[in-house]
Amino acid sequence: MTESKGRLQEFEALRGLSIVLLLALHSEVFDPGIFGEGTGPLAGLVASFLLGSFFFLAGYFTEFSIQKNTSLFSFIKSKVIRIFPPYWVALLLFVYGIGYSLKRFDFAIYALNLQAIFSPVFIKPLLTLWYISMLVVFYIVFCIILFSLKSNRGVWIASILFFVVAYGLNFSIGLFDPRFFQYYFIFLIGVYFCRFSNIREKILSLNIVYKILLAIITAIFMWLVEGYPLTNFLYIFIADVFILSWIWLWLGIFRAKIGNWKIWAFLSTASFFAYLYHRPLWHFLNKALNLETGMEKVFFNLTAGAILALIIGYYLQRGYDKLLSVFRLK
Repeated sequence: MTESKGRLQEFEALRGLSIVLLLALHSEVFDPGIFGEGTGPLAGLVASFLLGSFFFLAGYFTEFSIQKNTSLFSFIKSKVIRIFPPYWVALLLFVYGIGYSLKRFDFAIYALNLQAIFSPVFIKPLLTLWYISMLVVFYIVFCIILFSLKSNRGVWIASILFFVVAYGLNFSIGLFDPRFFQYYFIFLIGVYFCRFSNIREKILSLNIVYKILLAIITAIFMWLVEGYPLTNFLYIFIADVFILSWIWLWLGIFRAKIGNWKIWAFLSTASFFAYLYHRPLWHFLNKALNLETGMEKVFFNLTAGAILALIIGYYLQRGYDKLLSVFRLK
């Protein structure tokens, strides 16, 4: 299957929106102290949607790559080269720059990007970088499944079986970060969303009124299950439907002219490096400007800090792409 650049605009825009929401979330602008105690779960809703979007897009483009006759070796090589070196730099900045303390042997787990399997029982989750680890674990699991099985039914059955095994390991000995279960099927549905192009077109073409209504209803249900354990099946189901309904809404919106704005391409390009380095960047800037906890710090991180993180992220991504091209690794 081939996709034109124009038909991918909604996915690029969704990634751009997600990184903006993430920077806003990490600036703590959604803290109850800003909007009032009644909006306490707002941060959780925003986090679930934006992270779900990232995982959904990862699943979609994993299948997209496989359909271009990418071999297992070339896929793994591409992901290792693109993810691990920038991640290792971020890991060093978090540990030695920000000052996150680790136990004696934890660093090896973080370096291998496997904290999603062992946290929080065996090692502590590393703020922000847990997502990269979760993404790597999803790539490992689903690449084994997708390159081994071709039928849609086979992929679905194998995915269910692995989910059951992972859930049992979490329940019995504490393996797998509980967030693994919330986003597992989001990644998988991203894969199927790429596979079934006819169904995708029909779903995205439905009247926006239906999308808005479903998004509102699922947000209310998500609000109601706030505080449930992340491994609770009801929570997983409602969270996944909530995430997918909001992805459905925004993909539909971004099919219009708004999705073709040039800002989305900039934000999408900047997203990976901005995600990795915005916290260390803000940490150093806040220290240099002597910004303490409070509205002044929130406002700075939300505005100047976020813009700077995106600009740096954009040029780091462009530079890294050129570096890979020079060494013929791209």
